[in-house]
Amino acid sequence: MSKSFGMERRALIAFVASMALFLLYDALYLAPKMREERARREATQLEQTQEMARLKRVAPGDTLSAGEEPPALVPAPAGDSLSTAFAPPDTAAADAPSKRIVVVSPLFEITLDTRGAVIESVHLLRFAGADGPVELLPPGDSWSGDRMLSATIRGSARELAVEKIVFEATARSKTVADGARVDIAAHDSVDVVFRAAGAGGTIERAYRFYGDRYDFRTLLRASETLVPGAETVEWSFGPGLTSTEENVRDDQSKFRASVLLGQEFHRKHPGDFARANVEEFSGTLNWASLQTKYFLAAFIPPQPLRAEIEMSGIKSEHRVSQKVAIPAAVARGEITSELLGFFGPLDFELVGGLGVGLEKNVEFGWKFIRPVSVAVLWSMNALHKVIPNYGWVIIIISILTKVLFYRLTHKSFKSMKEMQDLQPRIAALKEKFGSDRRRLSEETMKLYKEAGVNPLGGCLPMLLQMPVFIALFNVLSHAIELRGAPWIAWIDDLSQQDVLFRLPASLPLVGDAFSLLPLLMGASMWAQSKLGGSPTGQPGNPMPPGFNTILPIVFTFLFYKMPSGLVIYWIINTVLSVAQQYYIVKSHNTPALAVVPEPAAPARKKRRARKSS
Repeated sequence: MSKSFGMERRALIAFVASMALFLLYDALYLAPKMREERARREATQLEQTQEMARLKRVAPGDTLSAGEEPPALVPAPAGDSLSTAFAPPDTAAADAPSKRIVVVSPLFEITLDTRGAVIESVHLLRFAGADGPVELLPPGDSWSGDRMLSATIRGSARELAVEKIVFEATARSKTVADGARVDIAAHDSVDVVFRAAGAGGTIERAYRFYGDRYDFRTLLRASETLVPGAETVEWSFGPGLTSTEENVRDDQSKFRASVLLGQEFHRKHPGDFARANVEEFSGTLNWASLQTKYFLAAFIPPQPLRAEIEMSGIKSEHRVSQKVAIPAAVARGEITSELLGFFGPLDFELVGGLGVGLEKNVEFGWKFIRPVSVAVLWSMNALHKVIPNYGWVIIIISILTKVLFYRLTHKSFKSMKEMQDLQPRIAALKEKFGSDRRRLSEETMKLYKEAGVNPLGGCLPMLLQMPVFIALFNVLSHAIELRGAPWIAWIDDLSQQDVLFRLPASLPLVGDAFSLLPLLMGASMWAQSKLGGSPTGQPGNPMPPGFNTILPIVFTFLFYKMPSGLVIYWIINTVLSVAQQYYIVKSHNTPALAVVPEPAAPARKKRRARKSS
């Protein structure tokens, strides 16, 4: 019993040490980083306030200087407001046909339409899709009635739909023709400005794109006479995002519309719009976003401000979008509104670098699991710098995880084996005291004490490991680092199902793809179950033989279309568990304890009957 207690104490020490590591990671890394980001946001917000005050004194003809450095990410520092990119319009807006302008950098290719100055297409050049670079926006007409980054100025008496206006466009102070290509060097930036003028006033829109960043800035400016008493400017995500992955169903299941209002985080997926197609929120806006499994579109105000949010979706068509209405800034007879936009990969480090909390969109599990997931991702990326193949990185992570928890797993397997040895005696007790629950419980606990076995000895070690296993599952299922990452032979994308060859016909549950890794995983789980352990590859209480046969089959079908990187981890973890359990079974040579009958109670002495006198 003392030996068992010692093992339990070591397990508890391991748990306390793990929690201490997590707390140290939070205190020494996460907390200082958050304080630094908070200080940076406060400083830039102060600069933005000073800049807005300066802009009120700037003449309309002021322009950006040619040698001006690109601004910081968000909010905009002083001297970089897009308001200074506008010059007085020299052409009048007419009912001219719209034009397409293509802005190309090493990272993206964005097509703008002069009708409404909206974004029509977004290609990410470093990410491959089915027919070339990934396209984020769906083709054709918008189901929502709006287009991406369309704007509407609303006042107390009237509104102006900017999307219906045809603008004249300039880039680098030159008029842009239909189909023109505007190139941006890696460390350069470019302003694309749209202007229109009419009898009621002028309206202008501008974009500033950067050659080495996925974020950009957009600004709307209009004469106050166009919308007297202007109150808000409504920005729309238009048709939302489209699926980018080969497994369309899996990708669509990850579609989300999210918004951070103060400390309140709201998230909806298309399935939430079964009964009502619209949901509304209000609060202090930090950002609003749409996401697929691996990509993100986001709107970020220069500083947190009051906003009205309208999320919409269609469950049957897997559609989701939203509109963001923010206060219009009205000064010197002009209405202005500015946003930071982002179209890019849902990369934890990249979106976290914006400093506004967009990393909340990365699917890394519950709040208490997320630090573990971040640590797993950091470990993977650190190893990838040394071993530039994520397949081998996953195998090394699997081995390291098994080594880290070796003692805990050993304790669990050993406790499980001891419980198996006691099964004959427990069965005998059930047969003897089956009708007397209290006596059966007492005798069973007495048996555990005599044999020095803790019935919960296999549970605590497994519970201690669960946060790491869940974190690994989250990272291997959602990390964009694995998208398009090859391993060996036919496994050329660790984020997708491995396909060795195509079957001549589609089969139920598996489709027309023959995948080898799930079959290897099922075989390893079957071997695990034959040793009397849990067929899930994790230690635990023994299961009935029927479950040992069925569960490997169930898991094979369950994992058949899972990302190959996740299946590789599960195979390595299960194979190592089989090896460890085989060693324990071979080294545990104590035969099953025989059923010892309970000694007979001593016969009672018969009391002599008194003779009556």
